[in-house]
Amino acid sequence: MDNHADISPAYARLVRLNGVCYEIFDLPSGPFYIFADDVALRLASFEEAIDEKALARDIPRRRNAVIRTALKFLDGYVHGVRAPLPPLDLTAYTERERAVYRALQKIPFGRTISYGDLARRAGFAAGARFAGNCMAKNDFPIFIPCHRVIRSDGGVGRFSGGAGIKELLLGHEGSLPVRMRGGLLNPRRSKPDRKGV
Repeated sequence: MDNHADISPAYARLVRLNGVCYEIFDLPSGPFYIFADDVALRLASFEEAIDEKALARDIPRRRNAVIRTALKFLDGYVHGVRAPLPPLDLTAYTERERAVYRALQKIPFGRTISYGDLARRAGFAAGARFAGNCMAKNDFPIFIPCHRVIRSDGGVGRFSGGAGIKELLLGHEGSLPVRMRGGLLNPRRSKPDRKGV
């Protein structure tokens, strides 16, 4: 087994766990990988962060109950319908980081919050930088909606999948002035995906 620390510390932890499997959800930006065991979701990652050859060798592709719940959540997200959140493994985070993530999960679809306001809601006055660091460490994009956190000047800010994906997600939610006609675009087609529209 190769050292995957350069890909992601979370991925490096995954390959050492028993019973972890993965599945792929097609987002408009491309494949979105979700990893889980029978207890919790362990990682969610955009395509750029994944070494597909190592993945095929290290982790089986299959659907367990947690993966199925995650896929339903993502499908609901794409179609603007609330679905139950799968259990997330947050054991790698400090209690302060988990407080920020809990505060963020209260920000609804279609709304944004600044890093500073998020920190204050989590109980950390003057903690904008800390909130930003928490967003950078988030192993569960979309499930913990770090794309909803923007700079205080209204700028989009950084995102694990890239600023373009963050803008796409915010546009889908109606948080940016740009709306996509016909719903999210299928990455493998050039025209809108009419499914569910």
